[in-house]
Amino acid sequence: MKTVGQVMTTNVIWVSPSNVVKTAVILMKGHQIGALPVVHNEDAVVGMVTYQSLLGQEPDKSIIDVMEKSFTTIGPEMPVHEAAEIMADTGASHLLVVAHGRLAGIVSHSDLLPEMGKSFDPLTGLAWSDSMREWSVEALKSGTEISAIFLDLNSFGAFNKNHGHITGDLVLKTVAEVLKSNIDTNRDSLCRYGGDEFVIASRRPMDEAREFGQQITERIGQIELQDVPEGVTSCFGVSGGRRGKERLDVHFAATLDDLINRASKNCTLAKPHREEPAAVPATGQAAETGTDGLAPAAARAPREPRLKIEAINFSSTGALATVEVRLSAAGNVYSYTVKGYSVGRSALRLVAEAAAGAVSKSMPEGYGIVLDEILTYGAGDDYQLISALAVFITPKTSIQCIGTAVVRRGDSYRAAAAAMLCAINRHIASTPRIAAPLESTIEAPEQEPARE
Repeated sequence: MKTVGQVMTTNVIWVSPSNVVKTAVILMKGHQIGALPVVHNEDAVVGMVTYQSLLGQEPDKSIIDVMEKSFTTIGPEMPVHEAAEIMADTGASHLLVVAHGRLAGIVSHSDLLPEMGKSFDPLTGLAWSDSMREWSVEALKSGTEISAIFLDLNSFGAFNKNHGHITGDLVLKTVAEVLKSNIDTNRDSLCRYGGDEFVIASRRPMDEAREFGQQITERIGQIELQDVPEGVTSCFGVSGGRRGKERLDVHFAATLDDLINRASKNCTLAKPHREEPAAVPATGQAAETGTDGLAPAAARAPREPRLKIEAINFSSTGALATVEVRLSAAGNVYSYTVKGYSVGRSALRLVAEAAAGAVSKSMPEGYGIVLDEILTYGAGDDYQLISALAVFITPKTSIQCIGTAVVRRGDSYRAAAAAMLCAINRHIASTPRIAAPLESTIEAPEQEPARE
């Protein structure tokens, strides 16, 4: 999530208390703005005028007699969503931005709306991955090579069990503050990727990105919390040096997926061995990698069973559709069917909901996945990327997660299901077991998804 300083208008038009109403109206109309700060001696902000405050006033009346003397000021470092909350609470249409006692800018609803349309995590105030992905794709389109830094907290599940989820939430918020205070917003884009995982996309070269990851994990290791003697530790993985030029726009997203996937694998390899005690030295570790950014094959840990798409059956009568999604894992097939209206993006939501239902069938009692939102990126119905924002439910907690898939060969339905699996597959390993199918195993057909 961006800060106010990144979206505010810095070339501020203002009026003096000695000016008249007619002057303020001319300035507002000429610059097409809805509010003017009232500044005394080109330094001190003493009030504000808006169209509403000027309505019905005599043209030659002094600004000092009509200005709003009660107004709200904020700092440029404030997150955009906090500024939006202040606007909602105060009913203000504009907020003045003050830095070091001087007027630095002004923000309106129109400045905040583009950012508020993006998803963010209310716990940490960080953006989810859609903002990071947008930033990264733009960097790749400009020909800039980027690196992905994937960070994960060590033994966080055990930490929550030992200290409770309130303390766990405090850790996540504190880690987020450490990350925000260390990134360079001109070169880095930070997001909460899911659970206790964070991703930084960066314009830093590979070697510098690795040093940056080490620096961040060391600072996370310096976090001190009351009644938590073992502290907080983390590990990271880095991937970078992939080419910045692609033949088609869709390949930029695929390049980013590849970077994040490799960085995630390297982060997993850097984790302490399971047989070691939960308390580890308060420094980060980076996995040694080969020339392709991965560890040697002999050092890679065996994979947990992953859910895969077997078939998507989509049929409709008018605007009413029936969607069945079949998934497989460890030789079992799980099927779930939903019905609903399929107008516009609703069809993609139906597919994602059916995929969520099939995933939930694969899990033991008390575990499940619920779709929150389906997001699309592209022009009109020509989607290039699809993201699924979901909630992973366990007997003790719920975790927000997000997954994104590239639309390949125009198959947006399969991409919607794949986005849901991307959101949940990383959490599958944390469940006690993959549940047996509720019904006998279904022999899934080999053909492409059927559409009527």
